[in-house]
Amino acid sequence: MTEFLYQNEASIRLSIFLSSFVLLAIFEHLKPKRPLTQPQLNRWANNFALLFSGTLIVRILLPAAAIGIAYLVERQQWGLVNHVDWPFWVSIVFSFIILDLAIYVQHILFHVLPLLWRVHRVHHSDLDCDTSTGLRFHPLEILMSILIKFITISVLGAPVIAVILFEITLNLLSMFTHSNLRLNKTFERVLRWFIVTPDMHRVHHSIRENETNSNFAFHLSIWDRLFGTYIAQPADGQLGMTIGLEPFRENHWQTFRGLLLMPFDAKIKGYAINDRDTKNADALSLAREVALQNQEKARLSTELSSYIQAIDQHALVSVTNAKGEIIRANKKFCDVSGYSEEELIGKDHRLINSGTHPASTFKDLWKTIASGKKWQGEICNRAKDGSLYWVDNTIIPALDEHGKIDRYISVRIDISDRKRHEAELKKAYDDLAKVNAHLETISRTDALTQIANRRYFDEVLANDISKLSRTNGEITLMLCDIDYFKKYNDTYGHPAGDAALQQVAQAIESSFSRAGDLVARYGGEEFAIILVSINKQTALKLAERMRHNIEALKLEHCDSDVNDVVTISVGVTTLPVDQQTSSAMVIEKVDKALYKAKESGRNNVQFIN
Repeated sequence: MTEFLYQNEASIRLSIFLSSFVLLAIFEHLKPKRPLTQPQLNRWANNFALLFSGTLIVRILLPAAAIGIAYLVERQQWGLVNHVDWPFWVSIVFSFIILDLAIYVQHILFHVLPLLWRVHRVHHSDLDCDTSTGLRFHPLEILMSILIKFITISVLGAPVIAVILFEITLNLLSMFTHSNLRLNKTFERVLRWFIVTPDMHRVHHSIRENETNSNFAFHLSIWDRLFGTYIAQPADGQLGMTIGLEPFRENHWQTFRGLLLMPFDAKIKGYAINDRDTKNADALSLAREVALQNQEKARLSTELSSYIQAIDQHALVSVTNAKGEIIRANKKFCDVSGYSEEELIGKDHRLINSGTHPASTFKDLWKTIASGKKWQGEICNRAKDGSLYWVDNTIIPALDEHGKIDRYISVRIDISDRKRHEAELKKAYDDLAKVNAHLETISRTDALTQIANRRYFDEVLANDISKLSRTNGEITLMLCDIDYFKKYNDTYGHPAGDAALQQVAQAIESSFSRAGDLVARYGGEEFAIILVSINKQTALKLAERMRHNIEALKLEHCDSDVNDVVTISVGVTTLPVDQQTSSAMVIEKVDKALYKAKESGRNNVQFIN
């Protein structure tokens, strides 16, 4: 499979790329989010020209590409993943997630480092944002990205399949997230909790500096939320925002020649995080000065009433004396808690204690604020009617003219809706985990006999051989076949045959009690048993016990040539495992043992080492 994907990955990626581009272009034409401001054909020609030139340079300078490096890494067993003993599918999922995180970090670096921002601003200079913008990268950026990807894949040891899937998804989502597609609002709001949507990424292409330096994620939107780079909507709205970079709006920059030369223009500054345009310096300085003044005013008790009034419409505010007794509560606090201000005055906050948090929480809270420090945390309170509500609570000690604490100001934001959504999301994740676990069980279980199937048998055998090869341990494999089962079906019918298979399977499984033993339906009327770290004598005893257990079922078989009840023939092999041992080798041995049992008259156990 890996060889096939490696040999044909170029064709597969090209087919998916072309079909995806055409479909997205059609959909954004039928349901556009924003009217385009520039001639579309000119932009497409320039963006495709950048793509073709970048691809050509990469093919000349780095013919191996990311897939080739992954193939080399997998063959040489380089990287973290190749030295961790976990299921192959876990390696694929883990590698995909880490590669996506690496792209997120790389994207930030292209905004942080001035040299990298020079080439990346070619992408941001597009004056519209549609499917073709996902192709608009300077050849130097494509080359740098490939080199970074080489290092990431080598250190990580990502499997070839994971890299192929990631590259395909990267190409597809690059076009999707840049598309001018109008999605259903509810669907888009839910979708962006999982992956980056066009509306989410469009903020990143805003002309505003703080919006340009946000929403860096490519696939999984969680990175922006996790690392604090997320902005939900542009300040001017999706339809009112301006796209592009202000210094590169002239026509000569929007040509193929202008795009190629843009990184080498030293006279124009852009929006790199550490190289911002200084045109807003006065406004920013004034904003900082005002913020400092407001911070100082917030500490002065003489300004307390105006501060409370400013946030009265948005927060639950209460003020207590140094003993913790409430001396002021705003209307929002009263509305949410259900208590009037008269009922609250003179009481402490134990009145709304929900009992959700341990006493140590409030002990630490008081220890913090009594020392003059701010305390912040999420608290569950109980309203007068008994209902619970959550708040994000910040408590600030206020000092008198002598520098002593004389009151505490509590400012709370009602986060009940967020907590409810989090609980719903957690439940959805838990339900999904249960479904996945059930599907995993189904995929490993034979539908008729409810024991392990051939697929799971092959997986366990390969894993056991791999583990035992490190310690030169022994593996035992048994292969048994119901004697004259075709005659049984012909005589008693297939429903009776299915019932017999079920009873035989359960009798075989009950013959082995160790946690590591595996009983599987090998195919048809054949069953296989994998046993680890037992010797020949023990293996033969277990095989004979299993054979007797089948006879003890006393399932009538009048057409059997060896008995008047259902019996089995058993082949057994036990051999030490080394680096040269393979699944095929062990199966070949036990198959010969089973053949020997049949040749010896059936209903017996034969051993080959």
